[in-house]
Amino acid sequence: MRIASLGSGSRGNAVLIESDSTRILIDAGFSGSEIARRLESLDRDPAGVDAVVVTHEHRDHTAGIGIAARRWGWPLFMTSGTATACEDLLHGGEETQIFSPESRFRIGDLEIHAVPTCHDAADPVAVTVTETGSALKAGVATDLGRATTPVRAALAGCHFLVLEANHDEVRLREAPYPWSLKQRIGGSRGHLSNHLAGELALEILHPELGAVLLAHLSQECNEPHLALSAVRSAIRPAGFRGVVEVAGQDEAGPLKDVSALVGRGNRHGGQLSLFTPR
Repeated sequence: MRIASLGSGSRGNAVLIESDSTRILIDAGFSGSEIARRLESLDRDPAGVDAVVVTHEHRDHTAGIGIAARRWGWPLFMTSGTATACEDLLHGGEETQIFSPESRFRIGDLEIHAVPTCHDAADPVAVTVTETGSALKAGVATDLGRATTPVRAALAGCHFLVLEANHDEVRLREAPYPWSLKQRIGGSRGHLSNHLAGELALEILHPELGAVLLAHLSQECNEPHLALSAVRSAIRPAGFRGVVEVAGQDEAGPLKDVSALVGRGNRHGGQLSLFTPR
């Protein structure tokens, strides 16, 4: 299994996940030409994408779904609520596959598990993707106001985690936003803070988690070093020695080989401690 962020933030989001025989995107929040450019920067032909799984209708996750589906014939997998909310992007000629917010389905040799999330969208989901041959599992959880019990359960056992770290709580309080917007961003149907991302990463930590890719950082209320510091300080004392990185907004990140990362999170062997040493 290989994974790359094509870009993540308020101006667009998409994650590439592939096996040797199947290639999918989780969201397609860029224009068709920009999606093509970013895929080609990874030496990937857009025509080789097998499907897009859409997590929710917000334009930073869906801007390119219609044009991409029509141009390259990509099937679009989404919930009925998301499909209704995306009607203005779809002309009727696209192949749309509807799944329920709590379901499992296959795309080639990748098994998708969708779980509902708390976010101010019609029918939002987080997803995990498991390669059936190797059992390698990746989770993509962005746009979370809070991590519910189903989300936590779904993310358990992931070998690679794409996790929202949207804002620094102090910077959000000091941002020149209306109070109503600050409440929305920081509320239970908004976005996950750096602190809460660290707490969630710690809760689902296990010896074979190889990497955490922090995503959907706010341009105004966050900085990569703040997100990295918050999450690393949460999981390093528990023994995690794997990769913690931030997904950029403007360019695709490198393809990560998940099998090569497995086990790096616990280099010294044995069970990861969930308690901070004194």
